[in-house]
Amino acid sequence: MKKTLILLACCLLAFGACQRPEKRVQAVAEAFLHAYYTADYVAAAAQCTPRLAALVSQGAEDPSVVPDDLAQKMKEALSETSFQIISVELDEDAASARVRYDLSVPDAGRPVPMTLVLQLEGGTARVDRIE
Repeated sequence: MKKTLILLACCLLAFGACQRPEKRVQAVAEAFLHAYYTADYVAAAAQCTPRLAALVSQGAEDPSVVPDDLAQKMKEALSETSFQIISVELDEDAASARVRYDLSVPDAGRPVPMTLVLQLEGGTARVDRIE
């Protein structure tokens, strides 16, 4: 029984380590986009490289600089904003990836094509740029 449990644990670890890089990249992109477009800038920054995290987290540092009426309008607009990931592309040496998505915003008429550039290192993916 003990050998079976050890074998099962090894198989689960191997399966987790072999997760396709595209799936990891997509999971990070989805977490970032969901947090960013719900104004959870702390959670969004956690998915970023240090350079981008510094910029993203500025939105959480001092919300008092935004007047209350504008903050309410921004909150309403964000609640109507959605995204759909279109593709995940790894570069040849798997050092970076591009995630293309459509951003649907209120009153835009049609989705806006956007791209995230992620840096890959040591099995982790971090959002580096929004294009």
